[in-house]
Amino acid sequence: MAKALVFDTTPLIYLIRASVAEPLRKLSNPKSAPEGVYQELMAGEVQGKPEASVIRELVDGNAITIARPRDPTLVSRLIKIAAEDESKPLHRAEAEGLAIAKELDGVLIADDHVARSTARLVQVESHGTGYLLGRMLQEGLITKEQAARKVAEMRKAGWRLSEDDYRNILDYLRTI
Repeated sequence: MAKALVFDTTPLIYLIRASVAEPLRKLSNPKSAPEGVYQELMAGEVQGKPEASVIRELVDGNAITIARPRDPTLVSRLIKIAAEDESKPLHRAEAEGLAIAKELDGVLIADDHVARSTARLVQVESHGTGYLLGRMLQEGLITKEQAARKVAEMRKAGWRLSEDDYRNILDYLRTI
């Protein structure tokens, strides 16, 4: 069985803004988001942010489940680990996602440097949004051209990505 994908906020926001919710729904991996991530996204609902209603549909349709870490002390430990090793803090919702990924032996999907470097420290597999586009491509849910277009659309929508990371993602997608 495919490993569970555990989402941080940013990948969900930009995949939805680039209209990739349907391929995301169809990915064969089980998908979940921490309750804190879901609450962050739902806070945008009153502001009319489109990702809020799409996330609600994905959750209501059981494409993404809302999860809580089984061990709440793990969240605190992860925040402490990040504080000791990073110059930026690990936010609670990110720590929840990391804890859930560790408990499920899943994959943390996060674009945040601190979340991904902390994942490496605690031996949790982690990848970013580009990886998800690659998974969609591998499963035949999008084409290479669509994947490259979606990366450009996400950048245009505000996804912060260095030129090097942008080129690396496009190169990665070309190799699939």
